[in-house]
Amino acid sequence: MTNALSNGGPSASHSIPAIKSQDLFDIFQAVLEKWAFLPCDFMGDTVEGPANLPLERMVGFSGPLEGCLVVRSSAGFGKHLWENVSGDDESEGDTPHGDAFSEFVNLYFGHLLALFRQSVEGTFDPFLPQSSIPSLWPDRRPDAALALLVENIPVEVRLWIDRPSASTAARVPDHE
Repeated sequence: MTNALSNGGPSASHSIPAIKSQDLFDIFQAVLEKWAFLPCDFMGDTVEGPANLPLERMVGFSGPLEGCLVVRSSAGFGKHLWENVSGDDESEGDTPHGDAFSEFVNLYFGHLLALFRQSVEGTFDPFLPQSSIPSLWPDRRPDAALALLVENIPVEVRLWIDRPSASTAARVPDHE
């Protein structure tokens, strides 16, 4: 299934790039394998409505495009990330696991921005990953989404992208 985001607008600097679920997966897989040395498997689209996945981070961004990325999983995924990145499997509490998960989401989003930059000019302002709950998500289906397994642990990724409003676009410098 293709989740095309292209708006086909006249301004190339403010059009929405075509991002597919496969793009989300390819970047997720590359970052996960290089940073945490973990494999993952594509499962398909996310379920309609959120599954019970308590470890969740949202990264918002503004600039030539606005939107947010949400990555969700169970505490076990954060634990695997922490163990593989730190080499320590004896952490006290969940804080290191949540920190490792936040850092992974931050790295993943940075690589997604590189994909956006292939078709959108301008400067992006990403925000730090923050805890999220489904009630904070945009009130529409994500533009691209996927479900995957990491060491038999489910992970969901959802991406919403919008063009900025005319007043916001006027503040974003065009680079020619």
